[in-house]
Amino acid sequence: MGAERQLRFVQIACVLVVVMSIRISLMVQGTTHGSSLIQWTVIVLAFSCALQGFTLQRRIINGPSLSRRQSRLTPLARWRAGNIVRLTSATAVGLWALVLSENGGHVLLVNTLFAIGVLLLLIWRPGTSPDSRTP
Repeated sequence: MGAERQLRFVQIACVLVVVMSIRISLMVQGTTHGSSLIQWTVIVLAFSCALQGFTLQRRIINGPSLSRRQSRLTPLARWRAGNIVRLTSATAVGLWALVLSENGGHVLLVNTLFAIGVLLLLIWRPGTSPDSRTP
């Protein structure tokens, strides 16, 4: 099975996690109330996950190696790790939306975070994988 195909399965699993989070959120919306400090913390964490999905992926794939262990990774391993980071970051946005919903967050904000998470997962493309035999 090719690397792109494996990542597509990860993408489908991540979408399913966010869809299940939406269903759970619909069951508890409006039933809980949390502090505004917790809600703002969750909002900041959700948006930082969305941003880190792009920046961290680029650093992993293109950036200079920061340690000896990273320098031993093949381009294919760095490419795969960068894509997994981006997928999990997008999924984390949806999970933070669920946490916000559980803490009594505003419905519009919760739904916006869910939409951002799903959109990031749906627009993701793995790109072409590098040849793992090249140094």
